[in-house]
Amino acid sequence: MTGLAVAAMVAAGLITVAPITARRPPPPPVVGWAARLRRAVVRLLLLAAGAFLVARAGYILANEHPGNPETYRHAWGGPHYIGFIVVHAGPAVLVLFLAGLALRRRSRVNRRVVDRQRG
Repeated sequence: MTGLAVAAMVAAGLITVAPITARRPPPPPVVGWAARLRRAVVRLLLLAAGAFLVARAGYILANEHPGNPETYRHAWGGPHYIGFIVVHAGPAVLVLFLAGLALRRRSRVNRRVVDRQRG
């Protein structure tokens, strides 16, 4: 399988997963200290993994030069630069998209709570 085919499969997977994740209903309220601790640990791990993927994508975009194919020819997504970038920076794009959705959902919930308190 060529690098461009792998990049296309990764892009198709990202496009498929994003709407499914965006439509997920909000989680039920957390009850008990053990459940709260477990949810906090999971959120912290997801935050660390997301920060790692975004930092890695920034590093790759800053250090890999499209004019020098020797640096990415044998990497996943190679031998084409666009395939290399989709495979290595695509997860960071997905992380940023999902973080934006989460922030949007949270701001909507906060607005509803404020409106209920005022009205």
